[in-house]
Amino acid sequence: MKKIYLGIMEDIRDEAVRELLEERGWEVRSCTLRGKEEEEDALTLKGRIDNRLGYAAFKTERRQGEVAFVYGSATGFFRGLGEFLLGSGRGEREGCSGRHGVMFDCSRNGVLKVDAVKERIRQMALLGYSRLFLYTEDTYEVEGYPYFGALRGRYRKEEIRECDAYAAMFGIEMIPCVQTLAHLRTMLRWPAMMGYRDDEDILIAGEEKTYQLIDAMLKSLTGMYTSKKIHLGMDEAFYLGYGNYRRKNGVPDQGELIKKHLDRVLEICRKYDLEPMIWSDMFFVNAGGGNYYNVPADYEWPEAERPDRSVTLVYWAYEGHDKDRYARMAGLHKKLTDKVCFAGASWIWNGLAPNYAKALDATRAAFTGIREAGVEDTFLTLWLDNGAETPMQTGLPMMAAYSAYMYGEEVDGERMEQVMQMICGASWEDMLLLNCFDNIPGTGTHNEKFANPSKTIFYQDPLTGIFDRQFEDLGLEDYYTGLAQKLWEAGKRAGKMKGLYRYYRLLALVDASKSTLGTKIRNAYLDGDRAELKKIVSEELPELIALTEELREERERLWFEEYKPNGFEVLDIRISGVSARLGSAKRRIEDWLDGRTADLEELEEERLLYLQGENGERAIPSCNLWENIVSAANIKGV
Repeated sequence: MKKIYLGIMEDIRDEAVRELLEERGWEVRSCTLRGKEEEEDALTLKGRIDNRLGYAAFKTERRQGEVAFVYGSATGFFRGLGEFLLGSGRGEREGCSGRHGVMFDCSRNGVLKVDAVKERIRQMALLGYSRLFLYTEDTYEVEGYPYFGALRGRYRKEEIRECDAYAAMFGIEMIPCVQTLAHLRTMLRWPAMMGYRDDEDILIAGEEKTYQLIDAMLKSLTGMYTSKKIHLGMDEAFYLGYGNYRRKNGVPDQGELIKKHLDRVLEICRKYDLEPMIWSDMFFVNAGGGNYYNVPADYEWPEAERPDRSVTLVYWAYEGHDKDRYARMAGLHKKLTDKVCFAGASWIWNGLAPNYAKALDATRAAFTGIREAGVEDTFLTLWLDNGAETPMQTGLPMMAAYSAYMYGEEVDGERMEQVMQMICGASWEDMLLLNCFDNIPGTGTHNEKFANPSKTIFYQDPLTGIFDRQFEDLGLEDYYTGLAQKLWEAGKRAGKMKGLYRYYRLLALVDASKSTLGTKIRNAYLDGDRAELKKIVSEELPELIALTEELREERERLWFEEYKPNGFEVLDIRISGVSARLGSAKRRIEDWLDGRTADLEELEEERLLYLQGENGERAIPSCNLWENIVSAANIKGV
């Protein structure tokens, strides 16, 4: 075990440094305890501030038995400590003029436990991040509104305060990222909250009770966070004004309505001395003819549709691979305000596995484009769409890569290997294996159209498979079997993350079998091949049911490592549903084989391509919603 003594570090808490070092195998002692005869190879760690250095910059001064950090901010100190732990020899690094952060989605059922937030804070500090955005739609307490976040695992005030204080120890500003217009369907579902609805997802604008609710939300948040910054959301309110608002007030002018609503919310922000940010898309959709990204570079907004220039506009872009589009969009944002922040993509939200290929290339293009336009502040989003199916820890490789880009570096595989080992003990190359689940042959180098076959194959029904035609004859059984073997080997060297590899190995094995299962069953039935069907029901289906149940148990364990209990019931139901339908298929086939049923009607209907290319050819689809995968029957709404 390596030994280190902590000396004086200006504006840096010993406790924070001690946690980072001890977590990585160092024996840490106070410098006051060091005697004259102590080991010669033990180091003393010191630090001092130099205001002449840029933000997040640092220098390392080495003397015999001593390492001294000189830094312009706490961010610079912890970034320098990260380089020290890497043993990289990088003794001096420039800072940056912008502020960079990570946003953790705690609203798509997975609400990160306090200990999990703290672990991410420690990793962020070593990567040079200075902001943490905690995305909570209704997963925090609001006094006087008991249905706000009810049964969702919402954060108690003391939990947020604990995380906020912990982040501050590492020089990280924790910023509430909430919603004050749309994306509030889980709160608006309650009968007691119906009076706040424009439609099922959007608050009704212009109603006083709406602004009373928002006032209570912001008052609650100011009692939890020390930061005066707040992200108000307001994105993707596409049907704003077309529900209950329209019934009361007639057809709205959406551009003016979003501006009026924002102005009312800004009044509340001023009441609590808050510095607001919003997602920018609702100020671009009308201008772009319904498309956020179609606004021409020379467009000028009417004065009545311009947001208050005191608001920071957050330009989010996740799909593009063309730097010129990023530059054009960033420039358009700067026409509206000098306060612009860019939000990039981790792509851990499109299914059961991350899409690193797309995320890495999109991030490269994004940083090139936004810098041309002079946008400096950024943050990386870790969304968890459709139920937090992909574990949050799969975002770590993108946190590492994004950190490299934000400090003007390239993503070098050898260095990324060292960085990943330093922040979490995992291998960069082994983590990139998870990209193989969806970046199958035929999806392109960067999986630009974000295909997600691992999810569609896993959830589709064995007897009425919507995607059977899509994946037949692609060799996916061998592909996923080979991936499972690679994950088995990676798991042996994964340390504390070996459970992640166990889960993904099981997913690869289940996908290998299910990629051809529906087609095999149907072909055998239509051919009258009773021997093949007997083999399927006696060997393949029992083995697959056992694998799926083992996968469910492993996913449950991973969930409870990261998240509060609430929300897992959704994954439990979905994965258990896969096992249940496999069992139902087994019984249906056995009934036919034994003559208890005359035919299997569901197998007789022709299978269609789910998605076709421009010339009618088979394409590999992206289908992110469980309810659109599991059945062609109605599974949502009336």
